[in-house]
Amino acid sequence: MIRNCEYMGRKIVLLFSALPMTISWIFSICATSVIWLYISRFCSGIASGMIWSSISLYLSEIANPKIRGSLISMNVNASSIGMFLGNAMGPYLSMEMFGYVSLVPNILFMILFSLIPESPYHYLLHGDIDKAEASLKWFRREADVKAEMQDLQEFVDGAETNIFLKLKEFLTPSNLKKPFIIIGLYLFSYVSGYSAMNSYSEIILTKSKISITPSLIVTILALSTIFSGLLATLLIDKLGRRYLLIISCTGTSVSLALLGLHFHLLSLEYDSKNLTWLPIISLLMFNLFIYSGLMPIPNTLLGEMFNAKLKNIASLFISSINALLSFASTKTYQPFLDLVDDKFVYWTYSICLSISIPYIYFFIPETKGQSLLQIQQQSIKK
Repeated sequence: MIRNCEYMGRKIVLLFSALPMTISWIFSICATSVIWLYISRFCSGIASGMIWSSISLYLSEIANPKIRGSLISMNVNASSIGMFLGNAMGPYLSMEMFGYVSLVPNILFMILFSLIPESPYHYLLHGDIDKAEASLKWFRREADVKAEMQDLQEFVDGAETNIFLKLKEFLTPSNLKKPFIIIGLYLFSYVSGYSAMNSYSEIILTKSKISITPSLIVTILALSTIFSGLLATLLIDKLGRRYLLIISCTGTSVSLALLGLHFHLLSLEYDSKNLTWLPIISLLMFNLFIYSGLMPIPNTLLGEMFNAKLKNIASLFISSINALLSFASTKTYQPFLDLVDDKFVYWTYSICLSISIPYIYFFIPETKGQSLLQIQQQSIKK
């Protein structure tokens, strides 16, 4: 993946990611046994790995610094629209028809994204100044292209080095610190129980004994993630990465504490009908706060914090660790739940997430409104 992003370009890698995704939906459509579904999920996992290790880098290279955070945040939260549509269609469509419907945006992506230029960074990296200028003009219609080309050239200078030399440089303590800072953010998003809450939301609502149909609430929750994603898009370049993260983590921690309180009240034999509002409000708060900061911002920082030499290696390293954290978070939820009561699970998540607030304040850099070159110059000064 490192070599593909480096030599083929982000655009080509992203276009190629549509192939395993297409194969995934075809297997889902044709499934006659659970093995077909396993293969389908495996293919979609490959596609997701290709997309998430490349998309933030591509967007960070094409975006104006004033809107870079909003653009990456909007893209990350676009997955919320897919989740909402999936939850809305799932109860009413067969698996085969669901696969056919899901193929449509995949095909549209391949057609439309092929019309968009490669990032100017990629062209400069390979010495093609004319194509880099044309790409920059396409993305920044009214920008001072000459001045931006000079900054971009300075940013990519020295980037073409041997992969083993890059790896050696990446493993130095000063450079290794940055990916671990971002991994720390991803870790906090997973100890919030995000993966489990997303996967088990209908089961959680059923166990909370609400008097409303759980599947309806799940659809509303998916819709709320779209709203919170729009909120993140509006606020990330106004409040800045650090303060939006602090607000997000604080609100998410409170929502988990309230969800734990609900199950505590149920254990005290309070009437569940009188408590129906509490788990719904808690989960709505959870989605609102986590999707407005803790979900999109680590991806934004991934596209911003690394110099031209180390962007691809850092992206691969962080994406791999992120996938392992996601797997561990989802697989440990049920054993943790079997070990202790529901309330202790959510209170534990809440306490763990509260630790993120001082972590963010002291370790997360503020990159709002800065060019990629300015971010690197600032990190060198530190």
